[in-house]
Amino acid sequence: MNERKLKQLNLIVVIAAVVGVLCMGIFTFFFAPDGQNKITTGKPEDFNKDWVLRNYKGQNDMLITLPAKLDYGANDIVTIMRQVPEGVTDDTALFFETEFQNVVVDIGDIRVYSYGVMNNQKLTRTAVPCQHVVSLAGAKPGDVIAIYLASGYDKYSGRLPSVKIGSRGDIVSGIILGNGAGFVFALTLIAITIVLFVGMMLNRKVEIDRRRSAYAFSFVIAAALWSLTSNPIMQLLTKNAFGLYMSSMVLLLLLPVLYLMHLRCFAVKKRFAKIFEIGIYVFSVFMLTGIVFQMLYVLDFATYIVVTKVMILIGLIVLAAIMYLAADVYTDKSIVSNLLAHMVLTVSCVLEAVLSLFRFYKKSDGLVLSVGLYIFLVMLMITAEKAMAQEVVKERDDALSNVEEKKELAFKHINSRFVYSTLGTAMSSLRDTDPENSRLIYNTSVYMKYNMQTIQERTMVPFIEELSYIKAYLGMQEKNHPGLSCSVEDKIVEFSVPFNTVEPLVENAVKNGALSGSTPGKIVIRSYERLDCFAIQIVDNGVGIGPDKKFTGKTSFKEIRRVLKTKCGGAVEVKTKPDKGTIVTVKIPKSGYEIKE
Repeated sequence: MNERKLKQLNLIVVIAAVVGVLCMGIFTFFFAPDGQNKITTGKPEDFNKDWVLRNYKGQNDMLITLPAKLDYGANDIVTIMRQVPEGVTDDTALFFETEFQNVVVDIGDIRVYSYGVMNNQKLTRTAVPCQHVVSLAGAKPGDVIAIYLASGYDKYSGRLPSVKIGSRGDIVSGIILGNGAGFVFALTLIAITIVLFVGMMLNRKVEIDRRRSAYAFSFVIAAALWSLTSNPIMQLLTKNAFGLYMSSMVLLLLLPVLYLMHLRCFAVKKRFAKIFEIGIYVFSVFMLTGIVFQMLYVLDFATYIVVTKVMILIGLIVLAAIMYLAADVYTDKSIVSNLLAHMVLTVSCVLEAVLSLFRFYKKSDGLVLSVGLYIFLVMLMITAEKAMAQEVVKERDDALSNVEEKKELAFKHINSRFVYSTLGTAMSSLRDTDPENSRLIYNTSVYMKYNMQTIQERTMVPFIEELSYIKAYLGMQEKNHPGLSCSVEDKIVEFSVPFNTVEPLVENAVKNGALSGSTPGKIVIRSYERLDCFAIQIVDNGVGIGPDKKFTGKTSFKEIRRVLKTKCGGAVEVKTKPDKGTIVTVKIPKSGYEIKE
């Protein structure tokens, strides 16, 4: 996708998100209609029997048991009545839930509760799904409770809810117990997402696909917020059922835009990208149109959102097919991960739509969708986090690869053949006249070759090869330090050792051992065979400071131990005595044996 089109899509998504956030803030904090904030606190008793239904279709009063569905039309008022029971206190309350119904409650001649009634604000006069807690404070046993219900929709007219009675504390505890898990999960998901998002933005050193991750995190946060605004616990906290409902509807309209933009980030082929782009334009316009209709009271969310849910369900099914095709075309593993998460969401939405047609599922309405949504969000988060981790690993591997390439390049730039040839010429010219310096030049060339080979990756080498470098190094030290005595007792050399492990130990024995004391230093190198291993001993007569206490070699003692262990199962044993010296023994196990440190 060209940069110009990408900016256009980003701008559309940003505008949609900003409008959505502003609308949620307006609905939640600036519109709290009278009587629509009576949410306080559930584990009450059923209060469904012995209700009197007044004037049903011109008939006499009749007893009715709640809940019930009666044949009423839009705006028809249903009246049910019952006496206040014995044992009520000022802390006693009624609790019931309605969908899109206006509610009025009278006790005797006193109106104690109203919701969505006689409200002239266009933006807030529509009754929305709400939990009602009606205080019976001041009521006396025998007083008549009258509940009036009416809806602007035929579908919800005549629906009588189940009523419970109990203390406010009981009601609150019931709401929390029934909805606490989803509430905590959504809050946790938001917190984790924000932390990961901030970490991603601060990690500027790693080339992460921030656009892809940002849309994934934005969608997760928006979906979690949608779950929160739909949660009854939020009504307890904000006391604004209308604002929460409107916020949840705006979020529901925004979610397809964010999700499609997230999926668009994976599309490289034009035919797939075009589908996502069209979807983004369509759902962005659909979202803005729905908000405008609600604001102007042309068509409220209750009707508009039905079409939205149908569109989202169809879109999820179509996207599942597209993502399945894309998974075959692309090699990006994250597409397959997104497909699996998408299938979880799609299946849960389809199951929720099918189960909602059956009466037995009414009490668990939304459960399948909620579980599926939470699983989907977790899978999406894991996918985004794995993508970030893969980018970090890739960045590290690229950095290491660059280091290796630079080492190889530096090695190639050294004309080693010319250097060795020159040293060989100098050695030959001095062989007859100055054999000591001729030998020094030879040892220097061997030692130089050994150090240059450490640039290249080498594993196991014959011990006789490693020993030749050790002899060259000792010869150089004997020339520089005439009092130093070095001897090599190489009885057994027919075995292999990890490259660059024994020679650094010898260097350390010379520097920190033989040359550290006041007396003439002495170094002895022995190689011999044991029943279970080949052993190399490095003996010095220094002050007795072992390499595990002081090691100044070019390779750390810890690294030498690690290499010996991983490459051949070998080990290093150190014995030291003050003013006596140190014995370092390298053990290379024979086939079928194991060395224990």
